[in-house]
Amino acid sequence: MSAIPAVVQKILEDWRIPYSAADDKELFEIMQSNPPASYSSKVAYNVFLKDELGQVQVLVPGDRMLDLTQLSHAFGRQFTALSVDELDLLKARYKIDQFPAIPQITEMETMIDQALLREQELFVYSGEEGKNWIKIPMSEFRALTTSSHVGNYSTPLRPDQPEQGSDQDLDDVHSAIRQFTPLRIKQRLEETLDLPPLPEVARKIIELRVDPEADSKSLATTIEVDPGMSAQVLSWARSPYYGTRGEIKSVEEAVIRVLGFDLVINLALGLALGRSLAVPKEGPHGYTPFWKQAVMTAALCGELVRKIEPAGRPSQGMAYLSGLLHNFGFLILGQIFPPQFSLINRHIEANPHINRFYIENYLLGMSREQCAAALMMQWQMPGELIASLRQMHNADYDGDYSGYANLPYVAVNVVSVTARQKSFQSRYSHAWDYPPRTPLKSRIPW
Repeated sequence: MSAIPAVVQKILEDWRIPYSAADDKELFEIMQSNPPASYSSKVAYNVFLKDELGQVQVLVPGDRMLDLTQLSHAFGRQFTALSVDELDLLKARYKIDQFPAIPQITEMETMIDQALLREQELFVYSGEEGKNWIKIPMSEFRALTTSSHVGNYSTPLRPDQPEQGSDQDLDDVHSAIRQFTPLRIKQRLEETLDLPPLPEVARKIIELRVDPEADSKSLATTIEVDPGMSAQVLSWARSPYYGTRGEIKSVEEAVIRVLGFDLVINLALGLALGRSLAVPKEGPHGYTPFWKQAVMTAALCGELVRKIEPAGRPSQGMAYLSGLLHNFGFLILGQIFPPQFSLINRHIEANPHINRFYIENYLLGMSREQCAAALMMQWQMPGELIASLRQMHNADYDGDYSGYANLPYVAVNVVSVTARQKSFQSRYSHAWDYPPRTPLKSRIPW
């Protein structure tokens, strides 16, 4: 196998631990062999945490979520994950790209989840990013754990929820609101369930969408009532991307000459809906650049549409809107469930090996996709948008409007992988969904 970092090699030699290179095909088959897909109890991960007493490391199997609450109960300490910068410093200190789940490398206080010790062998990082993993027999790995705390520090991932209708999503949201709301205000929830009302501008835009007599002039008139939205539409129309000749002086001109009715009405709707909720001031590892992600994903969805044969091509405007609002549930969680939102963020930081979908379902009983779909249904949004937001992580979805759900699935994962490959974006790459919950089945007709 290819060379592994010197610090890893030395530990294995000093402890006389036999190991072998992990075959790519074998590892892939193991990762896909049990639900949920892409996670395996035979793959070990090292998670670094900290508190006022110092840094610790926790070894967990790939098919389980590290539970900070269980860890706190076991040790009486309040742990949080190391920041991106702190982890980079740790990697530089040990001259390593990815830390293998081997306690002796850092000699930190180590906690090992007991579920990790049930297998006959373990796959761990070799230590060099992009290189093969190594395989260690459990009989040998146990020798490395003698000075570690072993206990129950994790919870299994819940199986993917079966496809359900938006009515059930709305019920789940209401149930979660009641569960996590103090008793003194539950009576108020019978009248208003803390779901925000539909913005007036959005309502007018929706009316235009279903009005067969609506034209560019009526759309421009609606948008021009909102100076911020008008400025944004003009900014898009004047972008070098469209290569427009001459100056665009009005919203109506932007609609007619450059952007088109379909694209503008969906862009405007996305802006109007987005303004109904404030971007949370915190996310995993700090601030999350919500609108930057939204625009990048929307732009990629728009480009993907161009690659689809005309006969099966979705509306470019609706595809763009689906991308723009793909993470709308993030805003909803931040507004409706502030304490749980913070807890979810801390667990996302501490579980980089699993998709945050499983974390949200464990801590809240539902995902942000369910929240988004429920709110869109309450606002009577188009079915294409509801399906897209609800099913965008379901690679097997082939129900109504499946094309609109598949587009953001591809776009989000492309943007996520690209962000992780670019060092200047590394501190923000956590905010996209990676690893994906399920591998993409080829359902997009290009």
